[in-house]
Amino acid sequence: MIRDVDLVSYLPPFMMEYEEPVAALEAENHEFQIIWRAVDRVLYNRFIDTADEYGISRFEQMLGIYPSAEDSLEDRRTRVQSKWFQTIPYTMRMLIKNLFILCKGNDFAIVGDFQNGYTLHIGTKLETFAQVEELDNLISTVIPCNIKVDSKNTVCGICEGDGRLIACMSVAEVITITNK
Repeated sequence: MIRDVDLVSYLPPFMMEYEEPVAALEAENHEFQIIWRAVDRVLYNRFIDTADEYGISRFEQMLGIYPSAEDSLEDRRTRVQSKWFQTIPYTMRMLIKNLFILCKGNDFAIVGDFQNGYTLHIGTKLETFAQVEELDNLISTVIPCNIKVDSKNTVCGICEGDGRLIACMSVAEVITITNK
């Protein structure tokens, strides 16, 4: 919202004949444009969707989030939004809302199998490590401990050329709780 600043237009018509006040006001136009840019930056940094690097770092500081070096501004913004909108009560509707924010409107599936031993199946298509890390954080904080979570992330990619060796790495964590 950069504004055109023309301080000379505020002078009464009889004052516009004099060169000194006109020259002084024209010299100050640039200073007022700098002030308007700073005001716009403060306004944009009040909202997560429009914040720049400085604004997102302030939100991260408030929420206790530490970004990694390879995180992009969008990854950091997604992580802040995900944590900012985690509100009590933790319901299925809130989980779906947080997954929608995390997946940025992309497809995800969530199926609850509560008849045969409390299991929640979550299928996502997250592309960056920061998003997967935030999904893990969301699962560990929002979903109650008596529900088993089966989370699968699919990464789609385009391969061109000859492939001789294909490698895959996955990490699974299984926690068994007994009454002993």
